[in-house]
Amino acid sequence: MTMRVIPVDWGRLCNVLCTAAPEVRSDFTTGEVRTDRESGKPLYLVGVLVKVEGDRRAAVLDVEVAGEPVGLVEGEPVVLDRLEARPWEREGRSGVTYRAESITPARATTPPATATATAADSAGPGRSSGKGGAS
Repeated sequence: MTMRVIPVDWGRLCNVLCTAAPEVRSDFTTGEVRTDRESGKPLYLVGVLVKVEGDRRAAVLDVEVAGEPVGLVEGEPVVLDRLEARPWEREGRSGVTYRAESITPARATTPPATATATAADSAGPGRSSGKGGAS
């Protein structure tokens, strides 16, 4: 069976919070630590609360990541880099797993240069977006 990988639109998510500290992922029957096929790093699961913009309800997802995420605090905002959804089906059961390239504390990140430039550009020539900078 070929597994599809579906990129998740990060721009529509808001209130992304860590709800469970990273936990190493292990095989249910053998207890062996599962590893990433490409990097060989151990896989971790992190509980993450996500809310889609405009929706009243939130969902808690277990997000898989290769290597142990550092600095995550339960209840604090996080950034999911390259979040993907991966539908699966096995022995009459099906579901969706979520995987991110990395999960970092939101407080440790800075906005991309393109986001800053976009805010300034949208204000128009000679105008300020009102977000920092001298007047």
